[in-house]
Amino acid sequence: MKHASSVVFFVMGAMIAAFGAGNEAVAAPEQIGCYGDNWGPTLEMLEPTPVGPLTFNTLRCMPIPEGWPRFLPPSLSPNGGLVFAFGSTKGLWLGDVARGGHAHIVNERLPGDLLSRTAPFAWLDDSTAVIGVKRDVTVPAGFSLGPLRPYLFNLDGSQEKLPELVHANGPLDEIYWVGGSGLALAAFGTKGNYYKPEHEDRRSTLALVDARNGTILQSIEKDDIPELADQKALVAVASRIDGFGKVHVIITWAPGKWLLWVQGQPPHVIPIPSATWQTPFAFSNDASSVLIMRNLSATGWVCEFGNTCPPPIPQSGTIAELRNVSTGRVKWTLSGTASNFSQSATPAVSPNGRYGLISMPDEKGAAIALISMDAGNVIQKFRQPGWGPIGLSFSHDSKLAIIAAGTVMATFAIGE
Repeated sequence: MKHASSVVFFVMGAMIAAFGAGNEAVAAPEQIGCYGDNWGPTLEMLEPTPVGPLTFNTLRCMPIPEGWPRFLPPSLSPNGGLVFAFGSTKGLWLGDVARGGHAHIVNERLPGDLLSRTAPFAWLDDSTAVIGVKRDVTVPAGFSLGPLRPYLFNLDGSQEKLPELVHANGPLDEIYWVGGSGLALAAFGTKGNYYKPEHEDRRSTLALVDARNGTILQSIEKDDIPELADQKALVAVASRIDGFGKVHVIITWAPGKWLLWVQGQPPHVIPIPSATWQTPFAFSNDASSVLIMRNLSATGWVCEFGNTCPPPIPQSGTIAELRNVSTGRVKWTLSGTASNFSQSATPAVSPNGRYGLISMPDEKGAAIALISMDAGNVIQKFRQPGWGPIGLSFSHDSKLAIIAAGTVMATFAIGE
């Protein structure tokens, strides 16, 4: 037996997606491509309670191969008709959401971070291709032989190499896409110990870049930010583009710094007093606030090999909170009790700014909740399905809430 403060069930979602459907509420959810007669319990657990703006609309089974790796949720295209699934050593599966449509596999080892459950791939805004990166690696160890190289992965299976992103301070080692136009946060000279042979990172640099044409828009050396001197690694990134086209990025560093960078301004550390490792978060729609999940979990014994353990010890505390990104001030807090081991998924915020979609513990185990972004209260919730790592998102018109994992996707109409 092992003793642990919590069990981490990795769930994530770094989905920028939408799914086309009618706006009308329906009496019962439609099943699309889901065969068999055993879907009753799933349909029941996905019904939101109490009655409110969410109406369970469709349950869709996508044609992603059943054996495809599931450490990341699938990513839906902005037009809702396409999906890609990242498979690390298997590559990238790219195809229609409907069975019988076209599909293609990029059968290559592609870069991704198994520990942080992230991969540098995103849909273009017009749904015509996936933008991402490739890298030469050793096999089987997977050490890097060169920098990341931006590519477009087209719907017909072809690949288009984009201009290389080059900086004098080191090779391109990390990239985090901002929207679907090719803008990104890039890190140069940060992963020297992942190379074969290793090299020292003397002047690690962050940059806002345009990968479609290979240009660096703004850059800064990590050492020029004194508060990051004791920070070991970049952990996670959330981003927004404001109404003037400027990029806003929040970067978390381990063991505990939050950095805000608005394009055209110098980045600065935000006074958020919390750990950053495995802490999911998302920008508000206007980039003025950050919605932070707190991974509230029960504690106790974790048993292996069929051994019997005492039940988990419930823990009460903060489930989620909203903070001002400039000052770190708390705007609201959502609290509760976790009776079972749990781990928060990456939350989503509706484009109109009214709602948030979060995972949360409840009396039955784990739930997905629609919350008010103004007050932080739970409006409706339903049971979290056990399909694998969950991706949460809203359609661009804020009329649909979407959850996706494995090969399954559920959509919920949002009424007034």
